[in-house]
Amino acid sequence: MPSRDNRVRTAIEHALRALVLLTLALAVWISARPPDELMIETARAAGLPGALARWTLAPPRRVHVSLDEAPARSDRDWLRAIRRAGTSVAWDGGAIPALAIEVASAASPRGGTTVWVAAPRQARVAIADAIAPIDSIGAVMGAATVFAPVSAGTIHASVGSHRASATVRDTLAPRRVLVLGRASWEAKFVIAALEETGWEVDARLSIAPGMDVTQGRDRTPDTARHAAVVVLEAPSPSMGAAVARYVRAGGGAILTGASGNATSLADIAVGRVGARVRPASIAFADDTPRQALGFLTLRPRSDAIIIEQRDGRVAAAARRVDAGRVAQLGYDETWRWRLAGGVPALDAHRDWWSSLVSSVAYRAAVPLSRETRDDGAPLARLVDALGPPSAPLGALATGTRWSPSPALLFAFISLLLLAELASRRLRGAP
Repeated sequence: MPSRDNRVRTAIEHALRALVLLTLALAVWISARPPDELMIETARAAGLPGALARWTLAPPRRVHVSLDEAPARSDRDWLRAIRRAGTSVAWDGGAIPALAIEVASAASPRGGTTVWVAAPRQARVAIADAIAPIDSIGAVMGAATVFAPVSAGTIHASVGSHRASATVRDTLAPRRVLVLGRASWEAKFVIAALEETGWEVDARLSIAPGMDVTQGRDRTPDTARHAAVVVLEAPSPSMGAAVARYVRAGGGAILTGASGNATSLADIAVGRVGARVRPASIAFADDTPRQALGFLTLRPRSDAIIIEQRDGRVAAAARRVDAGRVAQLGYDETWRWRLAGGVPALDAHRDWWSSLVSSVAYRAAVPLSRETRDDGAPLARLVDALGPPSAPLGALATGTRWSPSPALLFAFISLLLLAELASRRLRGAP
């Protein structure tokens, strides 16, 4: 019968054997368990590809990237692919500004490109194309617009080392301008200003009840032929209805003077016309020439955007109407500016009218290319790809759970086996 001492040794040996088996099971579970370390990478955008390659070959469970500038589009797409493959990707980048750029062909016979930029308030934004700088502007209210008469390739907006880019994707098919109203000095010089800047003009001008003088072949507004309609006087009910249909189909219209009070244009007008305001100056100064023009005050609708006002009284405003755009002017005698303002006024008057037409013109776009590699809003695209930024986890980032090393597990198992073997040999068991 085994002695009491041998029974105790046997129990200890069985316990050591069970502990060995438990340790082996722990080792197998740890080796099969996915890694849980949180990799933190503080890198410039140019340094991301190396880290991305490592994470692709050995995917971690979680990654946190600290960026000092928005990554390139290819790197951002790579991060999104790693995220979709199962790795949790978080990021932070407090130094990346909310910068965005959009460009489009200007709706003008002279061509050119309009550039719209959104940037942090008071930021200095440098605009450049593929060849040379275009302009440098201050985003006083968080946004700015630049007109580039000539541009080549991709256009970039930069704030310090941060950059957004966009490319003109289409050009505009030429369209004519239709002028409606009464035969007057205003009609004469509005048509002259538009033709001198390159617009082709159709016109229908009344000289007496039932008698009109016309120019061009198309005297009814149509988006297939006209970029915009300029209404200088209240039109007939049938013509007013045609203008309203044209605007709702996507066309642009400019209403001047009292034409906005016409019943047939009430649905598309920017606002009602009120009392006349006398000129604030007797001379057409180069910097504020329209101070010398009288105008009819506008009472704009709630959805209108005020373009110009004097002493709190609105002189010009605009609004969208379905697919079209309408601008309404209180000015109805701009011809005085052209005739009485001197030599600079000639160019200023024609450029002002051309820019008004361009701002509302129907955009008959012709695509230049279907492919684009634009990155017009890097920060917004980064948030869209990876979600909003989050702060790093600090001290917990280097290891969120304890995991023994393989060498430690091997040493522990070896020690248990040696202890069991020594106990068996000391009591004479095989």
